[in-house]
Amino acid sequence: MRPAQICFALAAALAAAGVRAEDVALSDPLTLDAVVAFARQHNPEIHAAEERWRAAQVRPAQAGALPDPMLTLGYHNESFDRLPLGSSEFTYARVGAEQEVPFPGKLQLKQRISTTAADEAAQNYRRVEFDVIGRVKMAYAEYAHLDELLDLLHRNQALLDDFARAAEAKYAVGEGIQQDVLKAQVEQSLLLDREATLDQRRQSQTAQLNALLDREPGERLGAADHPVHKSLTQSLEGLLDAAHAHAPELLMAQSRLAGGESAVALAQREYLPDFVVRAEYMHKAALLPEWEVGLGIKVPLYFATKQRNGVVEASAALLEARSARESVIRSIDFRVKDLYLRARTSERLIALYRTTITPQAGLALESAVAAYKVGKVDFLTLLNSFTVMLEYEMRYHEELANFQKAIAELEAVIGESLSEVVQ
Repeated sequence: MRPAQICFALAAALAAAGVRAEDVALSDPLTLDAVVAFARQHNPEIHAAEERWRAAQVRPAQAGALPDPMLTLGYHNESFDRLPLGSSEFTYARVGAEQEVPFPGKLQLKQRISTTAADEAAQNYRRVEFDVIGRVKMAYAEYAHLDELLDLLHRNQALLDDFARAAEAKYAVGEGIQQDVLKAQVEQSLLLDREATLDQRRQSQTAQLNALLDREPGERLGAADHPVHKSLTQSLEGLLDAAHAHAPELLMAQSRLAGGESAVALAQREYLPDFVVRAEYMHKAALLPEWEVGLGIKVPLYFATKQRNGVVEASAALLEARSARESVIRSIDFRVKDLYLRARTSERLIALYRTTITPQAGLALESAVAAYKVGKVDFLTLLNSFTVMLEYEMRYHEELANFQKAIAELEAVIGESLSEVVQ
């Protein structure tokens, strides 16, 4: 991808995201789209990577320019007691200029190396942006997950309070035992303990999300949208193909490899001499003026210790870039497959909890409540049905968050939004 194409693609992406045009505000309730837009506009990591890319864009023009010319001025005199310019033919003033001209092809190779470095900086910008947005999405998923768990605990706390009152009522009329009342109180305390732990985690998650948004750790965030069940419709092969085509880390490695190839070609051309073109004008006052032009050649006399070692160095760097590219491909393949399997596993567990386990646990709890009211089961059975139901509900919401986190990580690795294949 050429620099102009990269610039256009990045500018289009930023325009599509609606950033930089106007200040983005966080909504309340807090939506994922608002959080992502805010991060794109305010995250310092993204800004730093963008400025590095902008700096790299202007280097190719510098690398392809000729060395600065040298202007020389001088005066030639024949004695120390006076300035006999005009009265002596050996006295003159002169002005000259010199321009170093590298051997043909060297400047183009230098410019090509800088261009590939600019391409690499552009891909690094994409990598940083996708990485930050991926972390933002994962932090948001955990934040929303903790919100949902706290709401779930509050709802179940009310249900447990009803059970405790029922146990106290039975104990008051001699139909229950004090142990049932104590068990209910213990379970209420355990729920309060869980709630305190979740609240602490939510505050920590708020601080993490604020850090990614470049806000103070304690700044308030609104209630998050509760996650909904979605499925990944893309196959593993399709995700791998997308990663090989769009992954910023891989495109960075490819740009580095292209730069290494140009660096080897440049090192080999360093065996060829550069030139120095010069022109000089001499003014002798009353005598005729004189001028001179010349051509100098920079001879690579020390090629055995300089140019030859330069080729060895560039060749080693090229081999390193090739190996690094292969390593990146293997790493990306592993990460994509691992995240794909994690997403698929969460999908299956979500479906299992939603369609089978949670409904069955709900029916078991309803049956236990009805049986306890007529004295057919003891309070321990009722309490066990309640804790089982709560545990499976919490696991269901945890898998919803795990699925969202896996998709967010996949997007960061692939370097492409998966919104069209996650439905």
